[in-house]
Amino acid sequence: MAEINNYKCSSCGGTLQFSSRKQKLVCASCGSEFDVSEFEEKKDDANQAQYKPKEDQWNVEEEGLVVYECKNCGGEVIGDKNMASTKCPYCDNPIVISSKFEGSLKPDVVIPFKLNKHAAMDELKKHVNSIKLAPGAFKAGNHIQELKGVYVPFWLYDADVHGKATYDAKKENKREDANFEYKDTSFYDVMREGDVKFKDVPADASNKMDDKLMDSIEPYDLTAGVPYSAAYMAGYLADRYDVTAEECKPRAEERIKHSTKDLLRSKVKDYTTVTEKSSDIKINKCTHRYALLPVWILNTVWNGNKYVFAMNGQTGKLVGDVPCSMGKFWGVLLGAAGGLGLIMFLIAHLIGLTGAGMGFMIFMGVLIGVIIAFTMKGKTKSVHKGSAAASFVVPGSFKITSQYDTFIRTETTKKAKNKN
Repeated sequence: MAEINNYKCSSCGGTLQFSSRKQKLVCASCGSEFDVSEFEEKKDDANQAQYKPKEDQWNVEEEGLVVYECKNCGGEVIGDKNMASTKCPYCDNPIVISSKFEGSLKPDVVIPFKLNKHAAMDELKKHVNSIKLAPGAFKAGNHIQELKGVYVPFWLYDADVHGKATYDAKKENKREDANFEYKDTSFYDVMREGDVKFKDVPADASNKMDDKLMDSIEPYDLTAGVPYSAAYMAGYLADRYDVTAEECKPRAEERIKHSTKDLLRSKVKDYTTVTEKSSDIKINKCTHRYALLPVWILNTVWNGNKYVFAMNGQTGKLVGDVPCSMGKFWGVLLGAAGGLGLIMFLIAHLIGLTGAGMGFMIFMGVLIGVIIAFTMKGKTKSVHKGSAAASFVVPGSFKITSQYDTFIRTETTKKAKNKN
């Protein structure tokens, strides 16, 4: 039977919450502070209120839910089976479902929250207000106060990788004499082979989380990770993994292979053009560990569409797609294109351009205006899929083990100079 621990102050019996600012458990009543390690040693199990699942006429099991009865205030809570911590909605006591993290489900590492809700609210306001094309009603109606701190489950992968890639490369050299311009193109067959190590490449392990959203708030500083303690959960929500390490592994491997190819390509230098012919990336060793990483989440609905914002609870990096007001977009497009087109017309007129020359100037002004409008629209989208793992390369681990640059031939083309 699952049990949920409610952390109480040993001085006054008040509720303890984990403070992201102080990195300690703090009593909401008397202000007493406890190190997590100190609290784990001194806590009195008898002083913890308990929630216990009970029988209920609703078939909540089929819905993936469970009903708990609060022994502290008598209230009832319905929660997701995969949820590992929550608050009693009646007495607001932070609670933790300890059994969710026992045995094979216990995380190997936790990164405690470093930024509190107020910091998250400030960053979210800045983010939304910085999007010039966001509808005014969306900015005004956003329920920022509903931000929730969530420990999201991740698998972290370490990998030893061996890679080999071949390329077609060209060097171009231009020269001339009195009558002709020459271009010499030398062709090379190029190969690079090497080894590299990756550490803590993340892949979120919750079906309920958008993978692209979690990719977009990377990276975390995993050196700040600490061994799991339920005390870090106090005052926050948490989720347990429902996607296995094997199921997540292909996502991490795709990123690892992509970055290995980038590293090999970075060692092909001093050519005019380089085209990859083939690559063979082998992951010789791949291990994983289970982590809980801090995320501030806001789900909001506007005009029938769901928008989700996420902030890295350690670094403060915030992402989230924002709706684009088409009225504002067309206003910017027409205003910028028309205004810049007019400016270029006036400039062309002042310098005496007519016909095709003036038309080209006007076209360039309109084109710049269109680019400005679409660039502003692009800023409404900040969520993207993680395609690389460059941030997770072990420093100094990349070594070239074999290489060659074989000259193939040189081709020369010439063009007669214009005598006019």
